Amino acid sequence: MDQPQAAQRSQATPTSPVEQPPDSVLVPNRATYDMKLAIARPNSGIVEVNGNMVLETVDSCDGWEIKQRIKLTFLRNDGEEFETDSSFTSYESKDGLQLRFSVRNAQNDEVEEELRGRADLEALGGKGRASFTLPEVRSFELPAGTLFPTTHLALILKHAREGDKSVSYKVFDGARLDGAFQVNAVIGRPPRPTPGTPPTRGDVSLLRNQPAWSVRFAFFANGDQGAQPEYELALDLLGNGIARSMLLDYGDFAVNANLVQIQALPRPKC
Repeated sequence: MDQPQAAQRSQATPTSPVEQPPDSVLVPNRATYDMKLAIARPNSGIVEVNGNMVLETVDSCDGWEIKQRIKLTFLRNDGEEFETDSSFTSYESKDGLQLRFSVRNAQNDEVEEELRGRADLEALGGKGRASFTLPEVRSFELPAGTLFPTTHLALILKHAREGDKSVSYKVFDGARLDGAFQVNAVIGRPPRPTPGTPPTRGDVSLLRNQPAWSVRFAFFANGDQGAQPEYELALDLLGNGIARSMLLDYGDFAVNANLVQIQALPRPKC
């Protein structure tokens, strides 16, 4: 599979200026995805992947709570199977200045990694600080222009609506101990539906009458000037923040995620 355009590290693509995104663009929902192997590259040792992801976006008046859980079963070419269970939860204030996060990654029911902490920005577009309590007490500065994930998504949707084709931001989500990613995004026309894809169940009205785009993200480690990203994510993204499908590309292999069920969640009376 060819590397998507977003993967190309371009010195001519500076970090985009940070603007205040609209706070009403996202819709609270619980989305369930079926996940299957898209491609296994030579020497990956992977022949099959199956599983599911549940992604919740919850409006809590002053902020957004994000809950993501991915459970996958891998089959190696030597016949060995193993299971992974990854969960990520966060609370991000709607002004984009505060983030609390918790990450837990397990393999075959044994916890391999736990991260927990918080991050704060002085102002949107300003610098900030991240502080971890797990796996160790650690604190470091976040460079000016760093965004948190929900603010980043809302800004990507703003750029898409305005017709921008590529943007780049620093993004910190707490999922690693060494700072923010540089995230390059390429925005294009939505992909055509894949023949044979089963219909989505549930509150499908959330999927109707929405603008849609293909958005490819490439994630580069902080300070990495290499040509290849650490991983890539391609979304068939709707204007309310729901992704109809995803491609998660980890380099050695890539996994498709197709939306199979969508549930509207209530907006609180604030």
